[in-house]
Amino acid sequence: MSEHTEKSVRETYEVLKARVTQPVSAEFVQFLWGKELLGVVKKTLAMKLAGATSDFRLSECLRLSAEAEANEITRTAAMQKAAALLASMGEMPEDAGELVDVRTGIYDKPFCQAPRLLCRKLGLMTDSIRLTAYDAQGRVVLALRRADKPVGGGLWDSLAAGLVKASEKTEQALYRELFEEAGLTSVEVEIKEGARFVQTLPVPEGYLREIVRNYEGVLKEGVKLQNRDGEVAEFKAFDPFEALRMAEQEKLMYAAGLGIAETQLTRMGHRIEEKWLHYRGQILI
Repeated sequence: MSEHTEKSVRETYEVLKARVTQPVSAEFVQFLWGKELLGVVKKTLAMKLAGATSDFRLSECLRLSAEAEANEITRTAAMQKAAALLASMGEMPEDAGELVDVRTGIYDKPFCQAPRLLCRKLGLMTDSIRLTAYDAQGRVVLALRRADKPVGGGLWDSLAAGLVKASEKTEQALYRELFEEAGLTSVEVEIKEGARFVQTLPVPEGYLREIVRNYEGVLKEGVKLQNRDGEVAEFKAFDPFEALRMAEQEKLMYAAGLGIAETQLTRMGHRIEEKWLHYRGQILI
């Protein structure tokens, strides 16, 4: 690869990083646990929640009551109650989805569990996985999200991506999503772990705070892709640099573009050395 190619990948990486690390605007308040940031919530929603239950208190920031934050069980119960209350107010669907782990930091143990749809409402940090997949010719294989999906409808995305369920190991989530979204098993893809990063940005539902664990996969010759969960409209292989241009043009999910940039630079022998991007075994001071 030429120096110019490496430079162009790094430039795209910086553009996408800026898009997934947006500053918090004045319409949001922090949701704190002690001095730890637990979430980011719209002020209007924080007022409704604090007014509806004694589990939440609002002053300059939103906090759990002492009783609610006592342990993981009481925290989880408070989150489930919050989801039910917000549903009764018409702020979210009654079916808030399965439970996912909530964290305060990338290396922290779960703080509690919460219904998945509540996490964006309260800006809670969740775990997710992505598989940046390549075919034998070095093309990146992408999945087109169904047009009517509420998030990123009609955009290209990683071959497999999704949230990690509560108490689920990341590798389990990876292979579950790979089978559901592309119909593949572990024997049909050679996979290695890449980097982790945290995306933090406002979204229509509230605020997204997500630990993304990116994996690189190479599909074996002759594999057949088949979507099983009805979420994918089409699969297609792209030149990686064309895919990065698509990411800049917002035709591709931001995190998917970052996964391509990270794996391309790794393939060139240029691991990104910065605190925002975490590799396994990396010690940050």
